[in-house]
Amino acid sequence: MKAAVLHRSGELPRFEEFPEPTPEQGEVLVHVKAAPLSNLSKMRANGAHQFPAVCGANGVGLLEDGTRVYCGGCRPPYGMMAERAIVSRAFCIPVPDEVDDLTAAALPNAAMASWLALVFRAQFQPGESVFILGATGVSGKLAIQVARQLGAGRVVAVGRNEAILSTLTDLGADAVISLNQSDQALAETFASEAGRHPFNIILDFLWGHPAEVLMRALTRPEFLGEASRIRFVSIGEIAGSTVSVQALVLHSSGLEISGSGGGSIAREAIFETFPQMFTLAAQGKLRMDIDPVPLASVENAWQRRDTPGRRLVFLP
Repeated sequence: MKAAVLHRSGELPRFEEFPEPTPEQGEVLVHVKAAPLSNLSKMRANGAHQFPAVCGANGVGLLEDGTRVYCGGCRPPYGMMAERAIVSRAFCIPVPDEVDDLTAAALPNAAMASWLALVFRAQFQPGESVFILGATGVSGKLAIQVARQLGAGRVVAVGRNEAILSTLTDLGADAVISLNQSDQALAETFASEAGRHPFNIILDFLWGHPAEVLMRALTRPEFLGEASRIRFVSIGEIAGSTVSVQALVLHSSGLEISGSGGGSIAREAIFETFPQMFTLAAQGKLRMDIDPVPLASVENAWQRRDTPGRRLVFLP
């Protein structure tokens, strides 16, 4: 079969022949229809220890009986960026007919990032305000929609891509803030927004320096009002893997910092979320921009930088 094959960590995958997978106990064979190029897939490729290996952490395909499923959990060295894959039977989730292959493949990983962070880490309640740091990326754009669908009272979107920022009110953002300003101006903008509408929850896809600026701004008087408890949930680290947090921030702002990822949330909770997410997608209430790419173009597409806010999905 044809697949995106990685021969060494740090190299680009190649489109080439790979041995056919044979399911073992608890596994099923999947005829792959679509597989997204997500940060998770890249991360797992970089951390692979068995070579050669097929890339792709998750995707959509057909079981032998024709059932269409979203799936993952491939046994190494197999992956979803191939014509066929073997996956754990337990990680096969039926996809509604109303959701197309591209959306079904691209949506879960990106939408779950904010959904799980809000519901299970921040203990979100309808009517609360949600501040999204890094809202112009794929997951950030979906975070706006997820927050709105869960009943957020106010959504503030923060990002660097000016062209995408201008579109975020159409997705449900009440206000947008550009990161393209000095630290002092940015802190004042954060404080001004908080003074008018106190923050309840901050979803952070960036970490690094933008998170530091925001945390320092939390010590300003504007943040010490109605919403003294601010739940800061770290989801990504696009802007850096570390931050420096002054003790004063924790002592005076009511800030509570936590992280959200697969290891921090029970698997049962994750699986319970899929039907709700797919239902919203079927109703057109969760939308994303997707670029379909032939799997044969994997080597060039893997390193593309010209698709901000869009998810690449490979078609075998």
